Amino acid sequence: MWKSQVLLTLFVLAEFSVPAEVFALRPFVTTDADVVEPNVIEIELGIFGLQEQKHPGPDEITLEVPSIRFNYGLPWDSEIVLETVGELIDSEYRGTLGIKEKQFANTAGFYKKVWWRGSDWIPNFATETGIVFPTEKGTSGLGFEGTGIFSWYLKDITCHLTLGGGTEKEAFEHNTRGLFIYGIILDVPVPHYKKLHLVTEYSGEKVESSLLGHQLLGGLVWEGPKDIEYDIAGFAGLNSESVDWGVTMGITLFISKTFYRRGH
Repeated sequence: MWKSQVLLTLFVLAEFSVPAEVFALRPFVTTDADVVEPNVIEIELGIFGLQEQKHPGPDEITLEVPSIRFNYGLPWDSEIVLETVGELIDSEYRGTLGIKEKQFANTAGFYKKVWWRGSDWIPNFATETGIVFPTEKGTSGLGFEGTGIFSWYLKDITCHLTLGGGTEKEAFEHNTRGLFIYGIILDVPVPHYKKLHLVTEYSGEKVESSLLGHQLLGGLVWEGPKDIEYDIAGFAGLNSESVDWGVTMGITLFISKTFYRRGH
């Protein structure tokens, strides 16, 4: 019930807000070298997500409802980022979804800043650094993540490259392990219909003493009425350490306190 009320509230707020320029990066794992305008709130809301992983360990299907990324614009070309994902997990998947675990995962707070803005083949460059909170089952202690992001905004294609790392606590242990993160995103507007974009992402994560987990995502983003963006995508893992397959869909909306308008 409370989730329905939250969704309804967000839609009502969107009806009365004046949106900022769209910088949304749903449905991707990694991000871009850009931030929202000062005092503007950007909400990336994953309405539905589903993924299955058969190896290693027991078969597992995870329903993600909801996933939320909250961005608040600050002065000096920066923003605060808060994110979390609600997960309903069936760890013995047999063709029906019998929920055995509930948790919030990937809960984190970041500070993101654009250090320089390029043009043509000179990219934007930004950093995103912050703390990952121990909200997943069996975890304790804070983790740290820091990434550098390059974004090329070209005439017919946009490209974002993320490289970074950090630390995380091993589940059910007190050990801290190193983490390497990377990703590349391509965004291509559909000819003759620029509000519809074809998007793809290759991303990966390597935890110390574990195999590389990486995946490939592909989907569509539509810039809808009132500058609300809608997205849908599917993804598949590229080895046994990754998810086997998954789907995600969501929206991005803005709440403006400064009544900022494009072109003004």
